[in-house]
Amino acid sequence: MQYITGFIGCTFITIALMHAFHPTPLSWAPYVGAAFLAFITLKNEIRLPVARVLAITTTIVMFFFFAGFFVVIPRLATDWYLQQAGWSAVCLILSAFLMLPILSDYSCRLKADCHEARVARRRAFFSVPSHIPPHN
Repeated sequence: MQYITGFIGCTFITIALMHAFHPTPLSWAPYVGAAFLAFITLKNEIRLPVARVLAITTTIVMFFFFAGFFVVIPRLATDWYLQQAGWSAVCLILSAFLMLPILSDYSCRLKADCHEARVARRRAFFSVPSHIPPHN
């Protein structure tokens, strides 16, 4: 999962760089914030209250991207793919969907069956519980 979130963070940095010269000031800022949220997931140890705040922040940023997309879409012309606003809409919807694995990582950290408990039991993430007999 760390490779995926690292790649997502790099994708957000790329989108932020593409928006650096956008006519709207600070249009790159949400993408940098999303990259920051993605790169935080690379840290193994995050305390539970911090993970909760980061999950809420990730949800807010994800809905910000979805809302931005739905605000931009009605104003697009038929040749949207030739206009800068059309590609901004593509970046918004792509970013909204890229926030899902980040939110998934934070929500996984909030569950009772966390990484430390799995390591203590020395079980794989997708393992069969010990009380279920194998089928032959």
